Amino acid sequence: MTATFTLRQQLRCTPEAAWHLLTDPDQMCRWSSAPISLISPGPHDRPDTAGALRMVTLPGGRVRLREVVEHTEFPRVFRYRVYSGGPLLLDHRGEQRIVAVPGGVEIRWRVDMSLFPPPLSHVMARRIRQEVRRSLEVMATLVDDPTTPASFPASPPPSSAADLDDLVSTALEIRGLQQKIADEWAGADDPKQWFARVYQYVTETMIDAATGPLDLGLDHPDWVLALIPVFHEYYARNLDAYRDGGDVEEPWQVAWSTCEIVDPDKPHLPVMKGLLAGVSAHIDADLPRALAQLHRQRYPERDLREFRPDYLRLAPVFTLASDRLLADLPRSHKPWWTGLAGRLNPQMRDALLARNGYDVARHRVRAFDRAVGLLSTT
Repeated sequence: MTATFTLRQQLRCTPEAAWHLLTDPDQMCRWSSAPISLISPGPHDRPDTAGALRMVTLPGGRVRLREVVEHTEFPRVFRYRVYSGGPLLLDHRGEQRIVAVPGGVEIRWRVDMSLFPPPLSHVMARRIRQEVRRSLEVMATLVDDPTTPASFPASPPPSSAADLDDLVSTALEIRGLQQKIADEWAGADDPKQWFARVYQYVTETMIDAATGPLDLGLDHPDWVLALIPVFHEYYARNLDAYRDGGDVEEPWQVAWSTCEIVDPDKPHLPVMKGLLAGVSAHIDADLPRALAQLHRQRYPERDLREFRPDYLRLAPVFTLASDRLLADLPRSHKPWWTGLAGRLNPQMRDALLARNGYDVARHRVRAFDRAVGLLSTT
């Protein structure tokens, strides 16, 4: 159940001045009842380009929403989405339109949100609507001093990869190789099969997201597909070295050796520890390097932060892959609470895993930041 509201406010200023008031966190704190701070700038080191991250602290200070700027058309359209707001928040996104009217502009601010349980959506929407209305009224009193930026950078070009079919073919080939690894270990009843299988499922779900069956609203499906063989290279190289007794990077040495542990009394414990160790090796060790490597090879003229909205849109891939693996696991191999939490709210299960093992969402955000850092030093 999604709750939606739209509010309008006229301002006696130019579209550029309204944009500055709406999108710059320093300016926003002049009128918003919820303090806003910049977490990480977007391209051109700006807070108002797609890929910027910011934090909104709701009145009372107990609830913090982390937002990503997803789309901008200066000085007319600004879209954002909450990518981290707690396990009860299923979706929260907003669009701000600046429309020229006689004597100034009209702000048209639409918010869509979905929470668990569903009735909570409308309760929270009413509360946030009241705060947004108050904030807009305050904003209208500030336009007598319309400080505006000198210029705005051109929007990045839309995705138009000519080799999309080749990228799909390569990704499907990688998916086949990963399935072969998982099938081989399943046939040998090797406990490493479980991580190998979820790795395959992640790849399959990424392909679905990039080619259409799973609609995540991606702007750059070519980027998502091109990433698959790059991170597979790290995975396969370390796996081959582990099998052959070669030089294995420490995170993968820990992951594969943990996956091999068997506990007849509590079989779910080594399975979960092995899965989390493998996920950590993939996200913490491989992903920053894979993101930076792909960028250097394929998108050297772009800013990696342009792709951050798509990167964050891929978050459901890991939940969906986990759902598939949990369906495969014998009952004895999974914690008792995963089924109940998953049926109620998959994000609740992910939150429990984050508290008791490994926070996938938080580490993914850090991995992207590390990739940006790797590119800034070369």
